[in-house]
Amino acid sequence: MEIVLNKRNLEVLNEAEEHYKKLKQRLKSSFQQEIYYKMEVIKILKEIKDNEYYKLDGYRTFEDFIKDYHLARSQAYDYLKIANAIKDGILEESYVIENGVTKTLEFLRKSPNVLKKSKQNPIKPLRFQLKSQESYDFYKSNAKFTGYLLDK
Repeated sequence: MEIVLNKRNLEVLNEAEEHYKKLKQRLKSSFQQEIYYKMEVIKILKEIKDNEYYKLDGYRTFEDFIKDYHLARSQAYDYLKIANAIKDGILEESYVIENGVTKTLEFLRKSPNVLKKSKQNPIKPLRFQLKSQESYDFYKSNAKFTGYLLDK
């Protein structure tokens, strides 16, 4: 079986290629617009959270506010992380626009400039057994005194 190309077949192929190129261009344009919209969302969420504007609508917490806008808690806080990095000068807005949100978050997680707060309590608990319940009750009710006594 031999395929014969004629002028009509080439025109269909060229039309399909042109249509494909137009679709790719529209896709790129849509992604570019989407990142600008996300940057706007990032700025808006930061301002609402920082100024506690969500309380004006009767929300008790920021999490309650974002639930009504169908944003996942992790997504909202990722956006806030990006906004804070831009504010602190770790990132520029152009970096987010060029690389997207996902790559920006990867950069922030790997970046040594970002200070991570320790989730562990820096003061280690001390456990020991006292001889009587009375002693335990006394030291438990006077925690500051107990701490002072053990520090000296």
